[in-house]
Amino acid sequence: MQSNSVGLIPTSRFDAFSDGVFAIAITLLVLELEVPQGGDDLLGELGHEWPSFLGYLVSFAFIGSVWIAHSTLGKFLRAADQLLVGLNLLLLLFVSLLPFTTSLMATHLSNRDGEHVAVVVFGLNLFMASLLINAMLRHAARSDDLLDGDDGPALKSFARSRRVSLIVQGGATVLGFFLPRVAVVIYLVISLLLLLGPIWGAMRQHRSGGRAAAPAQ
Repeated sequence: MQSNSVGLIPTSRFDAFSDGVFAIAITLLVLELEVPQGGDDLLGELGHEWPSFLGYLVSFAFIGSVWIAHSTLGKFLRAADQLLVGLNLLLLLFVSLLPFTTSLMATHLSNRDGEHVAVVVFGLNLFMASLLINAMLRHAARSDDLLDGDDGPALKSFARSRRVSLIVQGGATVLGFFLPRVAVVIYLVISLLLLLGPIWGAMRQHRSGGRAAAPAQ
C-alpha cells in the first residue's frame, strides 16, 4: 500500500514525543510503590506489598518491550503519515494509563471482591497497547513511502514475531475473570519474554559475529 506523501512528518518529532511519554510513564510506576512506615517487622511489611512490586515489574517490563518495538520501528522509518501518528497517539494513551491500571490491579489483587475486575482492566490496558504497536508495525510495513529503503519484509517479519504474544495476552485477559492471579503471572511472563527476547537475540548475533570474524584476524 502506498502512502500519500502530503502530510508526512519527520521521524525526529515522532520519536522525541513518544520517548518522552514512555519515560514519564515508566517513572510514574515507581511513585506508586509505598515505603513501609513500621520498623519492627520491615521485611514482613515489604512482603505485604508484593502486589505493588509485582505490578511494577509487569508494567516496567511491558513498557520496556513496547519501547523496544517502537524503537525498532523507528529504525525503518524515514517519515510518519497521519494514520501512523494517530495510531501512535492511541498507543501513548494506553501507555500513559498504565500507572493508574497498575495501581488499581495492585490495590485489589489481594481483595477477593475486586481482584477479577482490576486484573481484567489491567489486562485490557496491556492488550490494547500491544494491539496498537502491532498495528503500527503492520501499517508501516505496507507503506513504502514511510520506509527508509526496501525494509517492508523485515518489518512484517518483526510484526509477525509479536503476533503470538498478542493472542496469548488476550487470552490471559479473559482468564483474569476466572483466575486473576494466574492471569497476572502470564502478563509478567509475556512482558519479560518481549523485553528480553530482542536483547537475547542481539547478544547471540553479536557473539556469532564475533566468532565468524575471528578466523579473518
